[in-house]
Amino acid sequence: MDKQNKKPSLLKEIAYIFDKKQKRTLVGLSIMIFFVGILETLGVSAIIPVVTALLSPETLAKYIEEIPFLGKMADFFGIDVTKSGDIAIVLIGLLITIYIVKNLFILFTTYKQQNFIAMSRNLMISRVMREFLNRPYEDYLGADIPTTFRITDSDIPNTFALVMGILNLVSEAIISFLIFLVLLLQDFVLTVFMIVVFGIMTLIISKFFKPRLNKIGVDNMKTQSRIAKWRIQAIYGLKDVKVLNREDFFIRNYYNSGVEGAKLARNYAVLNNSPRLLIETVFIVAVLGYVAVNIATNGNTSAMITTLSTFAVAAMRVLPSVNRINTYMTEVAYHRPCLDFVYENLQDGMKVDKEMAALKAAGQEAPLKLNDKIELNHISFHYPDSQQMIFTDAHMEIKKGQSVGIMGPSGAGKSTIVDILLGLLHANEGEITCDGTNIFKNYESWLAQIGYIPQSIYLIDESIRDNIAFGIDADKVDEDRIWEVLKEAQLDEFIKSLPDGLDTTIGDRGVRLSGGQRQRIGIARALYNNPEILVFDEATSALDNETEAAVMEAINSFHGKKTMVIIAHRLNTIANCDVKYKVENGKITIADIEV
Repeated sequence: MDKQNKKPSLLKEIAYIFDKKQKRTLVGLSIMIFFVGILETLGVSAIIPVVTALLSPETLAKYIEEIPFLGKMADFFGIDVTKSGDIAIVLIGLLITIYIVKNLFILFTTYKQQNFIAMSRNLMISRVMREFLNRPYEDYLGADIPTTFRITDSDIPNTFALVMGILNLVSEAIISFLIFLVLLLQDFVLTVFMIVVFGIMTLIISKFFKPRLNKIGVDNMKTQSRIAKWRIQAIYGLKDVKVLNREDFFIRNYYNSGVEGAKLARNYAVLNNSPRLLIETVFIVAVLGYVAVNIATNGNTSAMITTLSTFAVAAMRVLPSVNRINTYMTEVAYHRPCLDFVYENLQDGMKVDKEMAALKAAGQEAPLKLNDKIELNHISFHYPDSQQMIFTDAHMEIKKGQSVGIMGPSGAGKSTIVDILLGLLHANEGEITCDGTNIFKNYESWLAQIGYIPQSIYLIDESIRDNIAFGIDADKVDEDRIWEVLKEAQLDEFIKSLPDGLDTTIGDRGVRLSGGQRQRIGIARALYNNPEILVFDEATSALDNETEAAVMEAINSFHGKKTMVIIAHRLNTIANCDVKYKVENGKITIADIEV
């Protein structure tokens, strides 16, 4: 495989997606996990002296007397080692204390782990969302929206499920290792036998189950995107779906994609649970087989009571631990494709962040202010995924205070001109200037001068106030300005007639409003920041003649007060414009048109 295309290691990808603070937290959690392992081991190993004290008190008393430190401790606490009851009570009390401390510490560690995972997951979702919104507009033109939703809704949560799986895997591995050390001291042969059995089982599971679960993970990502696609298409096109009576088509395709997802979920559940059942079966068969062979060989069952008691307690802790180790291994394999996808997107995001930082660093000149004219200087442009030129050496001037109309046949590039003027699309050659200065020298100040009214106004299912003050925090909304722009958009009387006024909710995408009312809210939104330039991108083309005339009355009221760029299909829409341009054959020319 080419080194450049080689997939990074799991740990490298995890290290990349976390910042320094998060990495320090991970180190702290690893230390806590190590102490959990010690306490778990102490809890298991403490069973041995308790069992010994109950079954063979003489042996334990002799053991204490032979070790001076233990003898002094017994004298200090007034324990008579010759009395088996005293020793047993003390050891039981000590065992209770160990388990209380152990479980409290485990609970605290669990809290820290879950807090880290939950907060880091939310931080990364926000980070990806911010990166997505900061991408150049060209990147959205061919974007797979369902997959974009999947990143935040599924891939990132699954990535953190993988991280949690690794933390738990490390924890269980430490616990199992330390408990096996204790068991080695109790019965070396049986413990080594168990280690070999578990090692072979883990190797088999890793080689057999891991690649299959990895493939299921990849297939599940694709299926979730398809499910999201059918859901989004059906909901966004609900009116067309119902009018054309196509409900069954979308339901069928959504259902079929769901069936694929259900089968993958079933296969994952079966494969993920198989290692646990396999290990449990092998463990029981191996240990009981060992005991049977030992009894058949030595014929002495009493000699194995302590060993069996210890192994019974250890099995209660080790067997689930080994099961969980293999479960976490399969979970990591299943979620690895999600980590890969998040890693790749964050890498792209880092490139975008650097490009945006460089662009901002290069654009820290004085704020732009339109005093003379805007120019599209000899623009040449084609879309990133096509070599077909939309414009070649096109030129246009817009003087301050003018109303400029732009018309042309469908597909000629009228809306593309708007996107270039707004700075959303970058010309391959030429530049857009404001009083002779490239708009990207201070792009934020350029946008601050523009009010944009598209053909289809994007409205959110909130109040009229929230739709006009779009994206502004509630405590920063200027109520007086809201009413000013509503009056300028000739919508204030209608809002006053509503029972809830500005607090009236308008439904998803403004379904409770007429087309003209939606356009006027769009105009009010564009006017809120008092821009110098108003850009109307076929803002009335979807309206009937009567409604268009009413909206155009509002638009024409800004004539001479604002610099306006009006894109239109119909000639009467740009009848009052000072200058009219025609877009055709990759050129922008002044149109000699009488309306």
